[in-house]
Amino acid sequence: MGMLPSASLGEATVGLYEPIHGSAPDIAGKGIANPIGTILSSAMMLRHSFKLEAEAASIEKAVDETISAGARTSDIGGKLTTRHMTDEIIKRM
Repeated sequence: MGMLPSASLGEATVGLYEPIHGSAPDIAGKGIANPIGTILSSAMMLRHSFKLEAEAASIEKAVDETISAGARTSDIGGKLTTRHMTDEIIKRM
């Protein structure tokens, strides 16, 4: 669930973008949340609300490359914290 982006869109370009799991308050501050859903939600926002296709594609590519390189949080079989996973994605942007 931590890897899925979502959006609630109206008729205009305004939307609410968040990971499918929401804010996950039960694990807040523990460093164990998978940041991919949030990061991919930001790519959706760039694409759909701001029409920034290249920027959205850049984020999606960085996420794909990070996962392909074996970077994982504990929910998907790895040992990285939320921060470390985010850093790995940022390095590839």
